[in-house]
Amino acid sequence: MQKKLSVVCLLGFMGCGKSTVGKELASLVGAEFTDLDEYVVEREGRSIPDMFRDGEQTFRNAEMAALEDYLTEENASSIRVLALGGGTPTIPGAVELVLERTSSVYLRCNFTTIISRIGIEDPSRPLSSDATRLYASRLPLYERAFLKIDVDGKTPRQIAEEIREALLP
Repeated sequence: MQKKLSVVCLLGFMGCGKSTVGKELASLVGAEFTDLDEYVVEREGRSIPDMFRDGEQTFRNAEMAALEDYLTEENASSIRVLALGGGTPTIPGAVELVLERTSSVYLRCNFTTIISRIGIEDPSRPLSSDATRLYASRLPLYERAFLKIDVDGKTPRQIAEEIREALLP
């Protein structure tokens, strides 16, 4: 399985390890790493909570503009690693853009692992039920990725090596 595109794009729910694995993968292959959330903040000059105060759509518009900008940058000669925000795939057109212009990788993580990582230990808590709904609604979008990697029980290094072997042999 090989898809020759210069951007490896990591997708998945919050807490699945996109940024951690992305940094590890970038280090492993000598690539540049970008976290889309940080890229949005840098471009907009505002924090994510500040953008959300103007409504989620304000943030999502900025996020889509940043994604389009990043994917049109002329760095085709070098490999780059991009970690999307957990909600980026919900933006109309974002998944299609990622599938067309990147080697997309879904970091598949068990939901119980996710809730422990993001600090929702009690599944009966309201935030947990919100997270459950979000997870369920986003799962079909994540599953469209070119490559799916199960991450439970693996170190970031092991996951990065698995991605490298699949995409950059």
